[in-house]
Amino acid sequence: MKGRDPIDTTYTIQLTENQYAALLDRAAELEIPLEDLLLQAMQNQIKEGQPHA
Repeated sequence: MKGRDPIDTTYTIQLTENQYAALLDRAAELEIPLEDLLLQAMQNQIKEGQPHA
């Protein structure tokens, strides 16, 4: 996208306290920030939704 401004996208998710705690625990197990764990999950979801060649 030469000459264009990058597009910023904001996502909002709603989690229960238990879901949030589970995500924090998983991120700690993997020793990665929670944001990275959520990004990986979103990328995996996008890949699963794409048709395979």
